[in-house]
Amino acid sequence: MKKIILILFPGLLAALSTFSQNTLSYTEVESHYNNGVELYEKKAYSAARKEFRTYVEQSSSSLNPNKFNIANAEYYSAVCALNTGSMDADIEVHRFVLNHSEHPKAKIIYSDLGDNFFEKGNYEKAIEYLTKAIEHRQDDLSVYELRYKLGVAYYQTKDYVNALKEFNYVKKTVAENAINAAYYAAVINFQNDNFDAALTDLQRVENVNPYKLEVPNWIAQILFKQEKYDELLAYAEPIISNPQGRKIDDICLVTAEVLFFRNDFRKAADYYDRFRELRRGNIDPQVTFRHGFSLYKTEQYRKVVEVLKKIADREDALGQQAAYYLGISALNTGDLNSAMAAFDFARKNNFDIEIQEEAAYNYIKVQLEQGNNEAAINSLKDYVSNYPSGKYIDESNELLSDILFETNDYKQAITYIEGLSRTTSKIDEAYQKLCYAQAVIDYNAEQFDEAIKYFDKALTKPSDRDLIQKSLFWKAEAAFATDKPNVESLYREVMQKGNPVQRNKSLYSLGYLHYNKRDFSGALTYFKDFLDASRDVESQQSREDALLRLADCHLIQKSFSRALGYYEQALRENRTDKDYALFQKGVTLDLMGRTSQANQTFEEFARVYENSRLIDDALFQKGSLQMNDRNYQGAIASFTEMLRKKPRSKLVPDALLKRALAYGNTENYDAAVDDYKTIINRFGQHKTANEALIGLRDILNLTGRSEDFADVADEYQKNNPGSGSAIALQYEAARNLFYNQRYDAAISSLKRFVDNNPSNSNVIEAKFLIAESYYFTEKAKEALPFYKDVIRDGQSQYVTKAAFRAADTQFNDKNYRDAVTDYQNVLSSSQSKRDQVSAWEGLFESYYHLGDYENSIKYCRQAITEGGGMVIGIENKAELFIGKCHLKRRDFTQARQQFEKVIAMDKDVNGAEAKYRIGEILYESGKYEESIKTMQELAQDFGDYIEWYEKAFLLIADNYIGQKDHFMAKATLNSIIENSGNPETVDTAKAKLKTIPKD
Repeated sequence: MKKIILILFPGLLAALSTFSQNTLSYTEVESHYNNGVELYEKKAYSAARKEFRTYVEQSSSSLNPNKFNIANAEYYSAVCALNTGSMDADIEVHRFVLNHSEHPKAKIIYSDLGDNFFEKGNYEKAIEYLTKAIEHRQDDLSVYELRYKLGVAYYQTKDYVNALKEFNYVKKTVAENAINAAYYAAVINFQNDNFDAALTDLQRVENVNPYKLEVPNWIAQILFKQEKYDELLAYAEPIISNPQGRKIDDICLVTAEVLFFRNDFRKAADYYDRFRELRRGNIDPQVTFRHGFSLYKTEQYRKVVEVLKKIADREDALGQQAAYYLGISALNTGDLNSAMAAFDFARKNNFDIEIQEEAAYNYIKVQLEQGNNEAAINSLKDYVSNYPSGKYIDESNELLSDILFETNDYKQAITYIEGLSRTTSKIDEAYQKLCYAQAVIDYNAEQFDEAIKYFDKALTKPSDRDLIQKSLFWKAEAAFATDKPNVESLYREVMQKGNPVQRNKSLYSLGYLHYNKRDFSGALTYFKDFLDASRDVESQQSREDALLRLADCHLIQKSFSRALGYYEQALRENRTDKDYALFQKGVTLDLMGRTSQANQTFEEFARVYENSRLIDDALFQKGSLQMNDRNYQGAIASFTEMLRKKPRSKLVPDALLKRALAYGNTENYDAAVDDYKTIINRFGQHKTANEALIGLRDILNLTGRSEDFADVADEYQKNNPGSGSAIALQYEAARNLFYNQRYDAAISSLKRFVDNNPSNSNVIEAKFLIAESYYFTEKAKEALPFYKDVIRDGQSQYVTKAAFRAADTQFNDKNYRDAVTDYQNVLSSSQSKRDQVSAWEGLFESYYHLGDYENSIKYCRQAITEGGGMVIGIENKAELFIGKCHLKRRDFTQARQQFEKVIAMDKDVNGAEAKYRIGEILYESGKYEESIKTMQELAQDFGDYIEWYEKAFLLIADNYIGQKDHFMAKATLNSIIENSGNPETVDTAKAKLKTIPKD
């Protein structure tokens, strides 16, 4: 191989070395530039700027600098400085422009930067650079674009003056955004109330997307503000009728406003309706009011209520006006609850005194329509006090006199009228009604002297002839009940002045008056006249009773044939008390000497009327007849059956005595001795006790056991001391404590007597008086054991009353099963029809609460068919409970029919509850509107029954909650809270109020 040898000279070596170093340095410098570009693109502006500055510094000292890249690096460095917010950013940008004025980037750096900041939403910076960009460039299309963006930037920073300047400039050019500039200019001019200029620009863009959807609203508003109303209507109405996708909510609004102020309420209401349909979100309360008022003027009352509810609770003049018109509209729809709530709100605000007075008076009218007369009276008094010269002062006084009659507090109303300095004919009429109503209440409460006083007051204002007649009759009835000496003359006055029904009733009462005086001849005449005069269905119960009394009168007068005829007539025709008629027939036959027929009659009675209250009388009479016929075994059987069926009958001592005699006559001496001893030991104070002692003595003598009699006689003497003995005096003193109403002392003394003398004949009476003392000191539970002792004994005159007290106590304690037992004890111990009906009432209520609906309905029907007229309102109550039983069985159809029947019978408390139950059925069925209407009727027809009145409004609130009508639910509950005097009702209303979501 041939070797080549290179010989390098020193100078050449030096040059090569320098060349190599420059090449290496160049490569390193360029890498900074490239790194900067890469970091810039990644938006790592701080790092990129560092690279660019390093590049510029190193390139400047290079032998062969890349001036173009240096200029680029300075440009990018300046941009990075701006993006990082460097303090010297502006200086760097200006330096670049000064140093490189011919560089392409110098011509666009301001616009680029302006665009960049504009896109980022940094409008302040955008304004700065766009302004500079425009200064450094000639006018052309690109500059128009810059000016448009500059205008937008000014607009975004709320510099509307400069924004308008730019938009006005651009809109006159051929720039792409000229239309957009015109729109912005229109908006600014609109805001500046420069409506002519705004209108010109809007008309330019009216048919351009996307502005054509919005622009009609703007144009309509401008025409409205310019008061060019005819032009507005001509422009707006065709668009509203055919919007073609355009937004027309504001067009509808301004069109409605124009028509409203032109009193064209019909068309205004239509356009307000369209506006409300289209507008989402809040609506100006003033607009809402004008909408509601337009509907009000066109009698679209239901819509008025819907619209004005949105602002009727505002605490300002507008809210007061809205509430007033809402109230009037609700009245016209029959929605008394909404009317009540609205007027209540309006009357409590004094922004407009005239509206306040109108609302106050209308509030009273709604209260009256709802039947809430007591509240209406208070409201009327407030009105008279607040507006002594008010628009409705005369009407208020008239109303007050009218409705005082309807309140329950008749005495207060009477006192109020009696305190007036002068009265009108209407007030006198109300006074008469009030006095009569109070008299009826006192009469039903058996406060007969008070009743007579108020009947007399009713007679002093002879406004109503019917009330005069009623007052005369019931005054006579009250006098009869208290045995007043002038009672007969009062009935004779009724006979002269009363209507036919009252005259007939007077005959019936006069019959009883003479009957009770044992003037049976006079009684017979009146009862006969009554039967001849009364033929109507309403007097059927009295006719049946009079027929029996007529027969009794003939029986007492020993006119047996006539008596027998009337008893048999009663058996044929009467619906009730046939057991009494059959019993009396047997007695009559016996008195006529027709013993066999009498015996057959009593046997028939025992067979047909086994559960009659007279079964003990009938069996006793049967046994007595058998004794008279010396049928001693038959007599023993009859008396034994009587004692088995009615062990607590008051005839027990007599039956035991007769049975003892019958045992003696059949030589069953041990049985006779037992009966005699039972009388002596249990009934020591009964009239038969002495006869029993004699009978016992005779049998003991007859059977050779005379020595036994002394012990029996001593025990008898011990348990039945004479009236002057220490024990008798002790008992009399304890007894007097009770009758002097010193109940605590009576309890202590009587208990001591019972403990010390457990076998004394007065023990049962003492226990009854102990029980009554506890009862009158409101310690019914302590009384109960003593009542039970009296009931178990079953022989005293106190059994029925003790059974009633025990039954009522247990009923009130919800011990319904034991209450049933004692109501049954009432039935078995009393012969009073009134007691029977009251016991049936207790039974049907107790069985209802026990869930025994079959027995409840059974006693309801018995009270209805046999108890008419004996207890006031019993038929209504029984019919109500039949309905309640059906309701518990979920038989809503039967229940509602029954409740409707109760309501038709009378407007009493039973009718009020029946109405409420119908409302409950409707509520549970989701028929909220119907339930509300029913409860409004309850409030109107039964407003005096506060319990059901308040329950009705609570149910109304529930219905509103069910309808999601929170305004009315809240208003109703707040009204209850403000007006109810019942803490339980208020608590219930507050609890319901908390469940309503806040709007």
